Amino acid sequence: MDDSSRKEPFRYVMNQPIQCWLEVPAGNTGPGAGKLTEGVLLDLSRSGCKVRTSLNLRFTSGDTKLIIHFRLAEVNLQFEGSVRWGWMFGIGQFQYGIRLELNEQEEEQLVRELELWTNTRTAL
Repeated sequence: MDDSSRKEPFRYVMNQPIQCWLEVPAGNTGPGAGKLTEGVLLDLSRSGCKVRTSLNLRFTSGDTKLIIHFRLAEVNLQFEGSVRWGWMFGIGQFQYGIRLELNEQEEEQLVRELELWTNTRTAL
């Protein structure tokens, strides 16, 4: 018998991708440093997310830091993370897996927003 008390999915898949913005911190060198680049959020969990964008990071796994900006429900969210993997997705598009580096307060905020977002999606 399963004693798991998990009441949420491991990963929330966005059936309609959510607009996001990716920012490579200004102190970094390389493509997009200090600028916001548009993208779409494809899925999201407490520990990370998958995004698609035109930004070609030419990254070394784990070394590329990003700040992701998006809005799920009520507030604009901004979280730091690091690129875990990436590949070309069609012409001029790239898909990345980002591990979020959240403190306790940010994780609580993300959970609240995910709950609100989920409730509005099921109400439709």
